[in-house]
This record gives sequence, structure tokens and C-alpha cells, in this order.
Amino acid sequence: MPVFTRSCLLPATVEELFLFHENPHNLRHISPPGMHILEIRAGEVAKPGAEFTLVVRQGLLTLRWTGRWATVDSPHLLTDTGVRCPFALWRHSHIFEPHPQGAFLTDRVEFRLPWLLGGPAGDLACRLIIFPRMFASRHAATRDWFARRMA
Repeated sequence: MPVFTRSCLLPATVEELFLFHENPHNLRHISPPGMHILEIRAGEVAKPGAEFTLVVRQGLLTLRWTGRWATVDSPHLLTDTGVRCPFALWRHSHIFEPHPQGAFLTDRVEFRLPWLLGGPAGDLACRLIIFPRMFASRHAATRDWFARRMA
């Protein structure tokens, strides 16, 4: 199964990062340029088994994504899985680790695209091109969010 992992050091505590990421409404603050969140249906606190739905538009494509919180281990781990999404398999872990200068955020995504959307070639494109850009943008936006809050 393909796995993508990206980490960054952020100017926040693990508790602050956990609280920020457990609220799907905060995706509006860190979505990559060109990705417009049209709707978020979710609670503000992650609970194991709770579902959330996002409606996202990128270019001419509008996508409805329903996920479920699989693991909520405050303040160290949040894992969401895809219930109805473009992936045949989606498991995204947000891992928060303390650091003397803030906290490390690691995004670990286990995924598989259906054959219709590219199968193994699509998996490779996600791992080498799409996810690195998307998560670099999200991490930079998260860093900026917390830097503005500290100022």
C-alpha cells in the first residue's frame, strides 16, 4: 500500500496543534491555493466514529468527501479515514510530537486510488507530485497561522 509522510516543525505546542487539527472547519485556513472549500459539515471536536463531510472545488472539479475519525488520542494523534472519497483507501494520521522550539507535525497518509483514477500510476503521482505540493502548502499555511497568533 502506498504511504506518504511529511513532517514540519511548527511554532505551537502539541496541544495547540491537536486542537487546531481536530476541527475540520480549520481546513479553510490551510487549504492549498486554488482549492476552495464550499461546505463543511462537522462538529468542532473530533470524536472516534464521528463523520465529517467536505465539499471542495478545485478548478472545474467539485468533490464531496466524507471522512470518519478513527483515532482520537489527545494531544498526540488524530487519524481520519475516507468513507466516501475518490480513494479506494484513505487513512490520514496527524502525529504531534513535542520539540524544544514548538512541535513536530507529521502527516502520514496510507492510500490507494481506484483503477479508474489511475491505479498504481496514480498512486505514484500522488506520492511524488500531488501530496508533496499539497502538504507543503498546508504545513506552510499552518506555520503562518500559528506565527500570526503568536505575534
